Amino acid sequence: MDVTQGYDEHARSTREADTSPDYIASVGEGADGLVRIELDGTGRLWDVVLDPQVTELTVEQMRTALFDAITAAQGGLPVPDFEASVADVNTAAERRFAEISAALHDLSRRAGRR
Repeated sequence: MDVTQGYDEHARSTREADTSPDYIASVGEGADGLVRIELDGTGRLWDVVLDPQVTELTVEQMRTALFDAITAAQGGLPVPDFEASVADVNTAAERRFAEISAALHDLSRRAGRR
């Protein structure tokens, strides 16, 4: 078994146990595609794909390629809809306050009967 096969098996078993969405949400590349970073739906690292030609890069070029790939992948993630999130929270809060208000009204009415 070669080293990459062992890594691939570990990565697959890690992904299967992971609770994040099981898909690649964003991909970024560096050094003209020699380095590829894949992120899942929660923005966590899904995979790092290195072309064998990366061995020809200097350390500084490799650093730049990784930085470029990560930045591109992060930039490709979907932006959460802030207004929709706030609306959902407001709806849930209004529903909960209505439940609390009804319970308090019921308690007040019961106390008035005694």
